[in-house]
Amino acid sequence: MLETYYSKELSERQIEVLVHYFNYFGVAPEEVHYIKTEEFYTDLFPIDIVVIEPNKKSEYYTIATVGLSSYKLDENFARSELLMAMPKNWKPNFDKEQYYWAPALLKDIAYAAVANKRAVKVGQVYLLNEEGKTYSPSTDAIGGIITIAEMYDFDIYEALIEKTYTKFFQVVPIDNNDYQKLETMGPMKFIQFELHDSENSLMVAKFKEKKVEGIDKLILHNENKLKD
Repeated sequence: MLETYYSKELSERQIEVLVHYFNYFGVAPEEVHYIKTEEFYTDLFPIDIVVIEPNKKSEYYTIATVGLSSYKLDENFARSELLMAMPKNWKPNFDKEQYYWAPALLKDIAYAAVANKRAVKVGQVYLLNEEGKTYSPSTDAIGGIITIAEMYDFDIYEALIEKTYTKFFQVVPIDNNDYQKLETMGPMKFIQFELHDSENSLMVAKFKEKKVEGIDKLILHNENKLKD
């Protein structure tokens, strides 16, 4: 049994999903950031978020759902959970919209799948606002596309949980430019040609850095003086 400050309200399935993440990334429960769902979008099971910092398995932050697989969305498809990779300059600072938009986006995509009874599969596109409107002022993303979690080893792809296999897919946030290409190319060609590069990983979420100005400059100046 998982014994942490956040484990008391978790279902057995959520605990097993977490254990899969812990085993894969080689981290302990107290080393991760856990975000409980405070509001309920459905009458059934909550979908929480775990954030795993860069480690030996991944040089990126990994944001992942914990509980989407509680829902059997289609009898012909396996239960699923979602992952999203964030660059190293992103921070798990959830008090600031600048950083919180990423786990919020992943959570909303998961709940959108539940609300629409839409089994997760490669090539699905989720738009969470009106076309052309960004998800948050802190990002250019307007939604996301589902892909195979190929940035990670094969060991993360699936796990036997409660006698059924659960698949783990990756979400790559998309912006307006990506969406225009998707409409022209179709999702599978977009994944094949736009999310792959011989030099860089294009499946890592784009992170919109906040400009340092005004009061932020004063705070930064004071912080630097204190350090000196």
